[in-house]
Amino acid sequence: MRQFFSNKRHAAWLSVGSNTFLTLSKLLAGLATGSVSILSEAAHSAMDLIASGLATFSVHVADRPPDSSHPYGHEKVENVSGVIEGLLIFLAAAWIIYESVDKLIHGVELHYLGHGVAVMALSAGLNLIVATNLRRSAIQNRSVALEADAAHLYTDVYTSAGVLIGLTIITIGEKFFGKDLSWMDPAIAIVVAALILSAAYRITIKSFLPLMDAPASPEELQMIKESLNGFSARGMDFHKLRTRRAGGSLHIDLHMGCKPGITLEKGHELSHALKSRIEKSVPGANVLVHLEPARSIQTLTLADEQVRCMREELLKDTRVREILELKAQSYRGDLRVEAGVSLDPDVTLAESRVVTDELRARLERCFPEIQETVISLHPADGWQNAIHKDDMELIRGIVGEHQSRFAGIHELEVISSGGIHRIHLALGFPHALPVAEAHSVGRNLESQIRRLFPEGAEIDIHIEPCNEDCGACRAVCPVRKE
Repeated sequence: MRQFFSNKRHAAWLSVGSNTFLTLSKLLAGLATGSVSILSEAAHSAMDLIASGLATFSVHVADRPPDSSHPYGHEKVENVSGVIEGLLIFLAAAWIIYESVDKLIHGVELHYLGHGVAVMALSAGLNLIVATNLRRSAIQNRSVALEADAAHLYTDVYTSAGVLIGLTIITIGEKFFGKDLSWMDPAIAIVVAALILSAAYRITIKSFLPLMDAPASPEELQMIKESLNGFSARGMDFHKLRTRRAGGSLHIDLHMGCKPGITLEKGHELSHALKSRIEKSVPGANVLVHLEPARSIQTLTLADEQVRCMREELLKDTRVREILELKAQSYRGDLRVEAGVSLDPDVTLAESRVVTDELRARLERCFPEIQETVISLHPADGWQNAIHKDDMELIRGIVGEHQSRFAGIHELEVISSGGIHRIHLALGFPHALPVAEAHSVGRNLESQIRRLFPEGAEIDIHIEPCNEDCGACRAVCPVRKE
């Protein structure tokens, strides 16, 4: 049963039902007894009934998903409902005060007070049960409308209890002491109205502020900042943090700056991790993270003394022919260096990897503030041919095993960059060879060539018909005459 009424729609409808019953009961009791305090309570319950109806409407609308007309959702309808409820309570309190003052001036005649006492006792008990359930559901579902409705009913509990005590005192005074204490009835009603005004003010302010995009509470901001601090240590910085409340949701958007060297893919991975952490720590949070380079990144110019020293340090290695590119970025006192260098043609592929490690170590020894170094190697004249001559011979040997199936090699190129090999092979096939067979030979060749490069390679085999200009394959492939 508790789980059933924890649903905010069910809780809202329970409030509508109880307020309808209490409004009718108090109205009948007030008319029967002539008690302005009971009639004021009937007016109070009538306002609660209208408020409950608004709350029920708003929680149904707020649950609708975002659409083209309301891309941020419909949750602010709960705030609108709360403001209207607060204004209605102000009107109810004003009416109670007016009637009470009139009764104090002109006097009041009370009848059947026992009936009034019973109705007030029933009202206080029933409203306490419904208000407690509404408050529990409001907290669980972060519903502003249900929270306002619960506040109304708790006020009704206090006022009903006050009227109950007042009517009891009046009855005792008249029955046992022969005292006419009927003036207490409108006086109690004024006290009730004052309590109602206080509750109306709190509800109206709390519901109205989110309509003006009120920010998160200090406690929520502290939880958000604790999440950000955990990512700041991983090379992120944050700015333009903004929050705004809508219904039970807290919308958060911020800019996350990434330190040098973080890829777009890695940055998005970190932003999703941050979003998940904040939404877990702050109930009702909806987070949007804007990804960008860190604002505190400083790119050193080529004229900078440190950059000149780095260039000179790299050129001390006799295998380095030229510095093609040198980029240094400072972030929080740490340096990230990217260097593109051209090597001597006689440097082999195996040696190039050693050169990369040595150049990186050389820079980091001279500049301890360097935290990351990226060095890419580029061939000087003849460098690629020198280191790949043997590879190309091996590929030609593999192709030669299939000479009977195709005409020959039209083009062969092997290059490497940063340890990645790229092989381009264009093969001429006889015109009459079926396409399926030609592609089968191509797949077979790709498999065998890939075994030559266990560290990985990008292989592009292009199949084309041989032609009259192909001197390499004329001997094995008679050209078809048109």
